[in-house]
Amino acid sequence: MLSTIFNWIINNLLQSTPIIIGLVVVIGLVAQKKTFGQIIQGFIKCIIGYQIFVMGIGAFCGVINYMQAMMAHIFDVPAMTLNSDFISGYGKYYGPVIGLGFFGHLLIERFLIPKKYRYVYMGGGHFLIRQAVLTTGIAVIVYGQTNVLTVILFGSVLSAIWYSVNPIITSRLIQDLRGDDLAGYGHQSASAVFIASFAAKIFGNKKKDAEDIQFPKGVAFLRDIGCAVTFIQILLMVGFGLACGSEKVMEIAGITTSPWLWIVLQATVFAGGFLAMNYGLRAMMGELIPAFSGISEKIIPNSRPALDVPTVFPFGSNSVLLGSSLTILFFIVYMLVFRFTGFATIFPLVASLFMSGAGVAVFANKKGGLRGVIISSLIVATIMAFGQVIAQVLGGQFYGMEYYCNVNGEADDFIILYPIIIAIGRLLFGNRAIPFGTL
Repeated sequence: MLSTIFNWIINNLLQSTPIIIGLVVVIGLVAQKKTFGQIIQGFIKCIIGYQIFVMGIGAFCGVINYMQAMMAHIFDVPAMTLNSDFISGYGKYYGPVIGLGFFGHLLIERFLIPKKYRYVYMGGGHFLIRQAVLTTGIAVIVYGQTNVLTVILFGSVLSAIWYSVNPIITSRLIQDLRGDDLAGYGHQSASAVFIASFAAKIFGNKKKDAEDIQFPKGVAFLRDIGCAVTFIQILLMVGFGLACGSEKVMEIAGITTSPWLWIVLQATVFAGGFLAMNYGLRAMMGELIPAFSGISEKIIPNSRPALDVPTVFPFGSNSVLLGSSLTILFFIVYMLVFRFTGFATIFPLVASLFMSGAGVAVFANKKGGLRGVIISSLIVATIMAFGQVIAQVLGGQFYGMEYYCNVNGEADDFIILYPIIIAIGRLLFGNRAIPFGTL
């Protein structure tokens, strides 16, 4: 009976991000001795905000998937997609690793982390599952481990440690950006934020802030965030569409009407998703951060939530637009150079490029203005390009289309977690079951 309840909690509640966030609000409000009505209201409003946020994410990620398919065609590389066989075949590991890893993270925060660095990781369920797949996949595939408890323990301990360490990397930078200490940064681009902020501070020009860009009267409509996102997205997709050809665009889109009209409409879907995401974030944060003070005071003293990358977008709308667009363009240059020199084949992880490029640019603008944004975009593209090469070499056949963690890998996954987890695996498990990859 107890094992059934435990499994249900692991496989349902702990893999449902809105429920986790809603329960955090409930726990915080209970700790503050709020009334039953206030607790229910906070829970519902927080989940509504999260669902609006997810709908926004879904809308613009749908457009990003089309862009990724176009880029895959242009560069003649496989479109990186999730293989459900891998998820179902190894799914027995993921729930326990997520649940035990997160519980271990809370214990580390409570008893081991100094108070000024206490952040409860709430960067999104997509990362929790990716971390579970990465750790267990390396144990099972790279090192051939078959003992279920060994694999789960390996993944849980490493996950718990990383959940705790990740927000610390950017703790001072997020405080400087926000102007307060109410929340941390919980995203797999922490290393890129740190590197880009350092570079922007040295080589940037803080006086020329990207947010102070004055648009000419003829394009004054770009001051509106929705119009600006739509316009930039149209330019990107038209460029990809011209490179693909109209017939291929129609095939990718599954349409028989004008591909160019479809591109314009998809750009508005992208912008609408972006606006919905930001609205949902504000609604969710309006409930989560005040409620979290109850957890900070009663359960894990001085703790704050470490939140996903879109929570920094409101601190620099121009930086978001420029950073995401330039990061994708720089990455395309790397794809061309790698392809024509025969150095390596890298995949267009457009969703990761957009999110990391946009978020890191906001931090870089704070330290080095517009020049910092440009520098940060180049840094993110460089890490994502060469990071994939590192993953191919270290992961061997583990790096491929069938593995979810690699499909959606970001800076920290490639340049921190891959090397460290594989090195720890070598110490614990001995020789590899599969050879290193070759370029």
